[in-house]
Amino acid sequence: MRTNASSKSLIVFALSLMLAVWALPTVNAAAKTVILGGGAVAFEIVGEVNNSAPGVVPPTSEIFGYLSKVDGIDQVFTDSDPTHQNESTALITFDTDATTIRVTPHGPFRIIDRDGTTTMYLNNGPSNFSDPSTFRQGTPFQVSSFHQQVIVDTVENTFTVVNTNTVTSSSRFVIGGINYLLFKPGQNLRTSLQGVLSTRNAGSPPPTGFFSGYAVEAG
Repeated sequence: MRTNASSKSLIVFALSLMLAVWALPTVNAAAKTVILGGGAVAFEIVGEVNNSAPGVVPPTSEIFGYLSKVDGIDQVFTDSDPTHQNESTALITFDTDATTIRVTPHGPFRIIDRDGTTTMYLNNGPSNFSDPSTFRQGTPFQVSSFHQQVIVDTVENTFTVVNTNTVTSSSRFVIGGINYLLFKPGQNLRTSLQGVLSTRNAGSPPPTGFFSGYAVEAG
């Protein structure tokens, strides 16, 4: 009888252990959340900006481009050849709709403040700077509120930019079979950009300007 009781106890314990294991949450080993701290560079950016024509009230800007490097994501282009890595092969693109809230002349500088919204996309086809809509053709995976300060050097026709983005929504996306999450709602990014106005080379809008730079995680 003691042996039978021991056997029954062992069976009950084994069943309980199995149920406990089944109840544990499933962990996706391929899921990877890309979150950086300490002011580390999160990603690098290449883009262009198209400003509204003079006389439009309020003035607006469409800012668009792609991420050329993302810390934590190995593959950001469809082509592994660096000479082919540009907007046509970029996997992550972005588009910002911004409205000018203030313009302040200061000596040779024109200081512009803008607010808006930035959306990031998992690109599903080649983008082309001659068609800004191709930078928002993919699947959106992140939206953030946006504030921008632009300092335009009216002598050199160059500009510097500081953007502050606060992530408002973020969803997972897949690249190379790996599931990524690029930051979480409530996190902030600070972007520093250097640009040249197209009029420097006797061009005319669009585009208004060309820029490149990087973003850091800002808490």
